[in-house]
Order: sequence, then C-alpha cells, then structure tokens
Amino acid sequence: MERLCSRKQIEQLFAEGKSVSAFPFRMQYLLIEFSDDIPSKVLFSIPKKRFKRAVKRNLIRRRAKEAFRLNKQLLYQNIPEGSMCLLAFIYVDNQIHSYESIQNGILKAFEKLHEKELRIDS
Repeated sequence: MERLCSRKQIEQLFAEGKSVSAFPFRMQYLLIEFSDDIPSKVLFSIPKKRFKRAVKRNLIRRRAKEAFRLNKQLLYQNIPEGSMCLLAFIYVDNQIHSYESIQNGILKAFEKLHEKELRIDS
C-alpha cells in the first residue's frame, strides 16, 4: 500500500485539499503534479476521541485498508497521467461498522471524487 507519511504532503493535503463525505468516512483529497509511478498515497485516521481502545481503532483501520486495497484500481484508472492523488480517510461515526458498509463508504467516496474532480481533468 502506498502510505502517505510525509509531513509536508499531509500538511499540504489538509491546507489545500477538498473534502467529500461518504458515510462512515470523510475523505480529504488533493491532486498534485508528480512524476512518480505511484498514482496515489493514502492515510487512514480513526480518532482516539471516538474509540478509546486501540483494538477497536485497529479493527476499523484493517477493514478500511483492505477495502481500499481491493478497490484501488477503480480510483487509479481515473487519475490523469503525471498526477498523484493524496487521500485521507477520516472515520466519522461512533460505532464499529461491518466490512461491507466500510467498503461501500470507500466506493461511494471514489464515485463522488470522480464526479467532482477527476471528470474535469480527464
């Protein structure tokens, strides 16, 4: 998985990026010009404020990462050549959802991103 761990890119994402809501996530995204062969970098955030126990946060994070891994080709085929998409998925609900509803949220976020941003560029 292409992890977003650069502090500079994370700050740029939250300062300049746009947001899309797809329950149970809020997705922050930013398209940047980049000449790397990685089409996107992703960050998953499950707030400690909502889930005090690390076991629960890790469960949600594992489910979200797996849903992203299995469906990332839907995102990659819509990213323009020479661009990179920085993504941050922030979990916004107070309950643990099943894998299916987490996957539906990620797919819904991809659809909204495609409608809002990527259709203009391609």
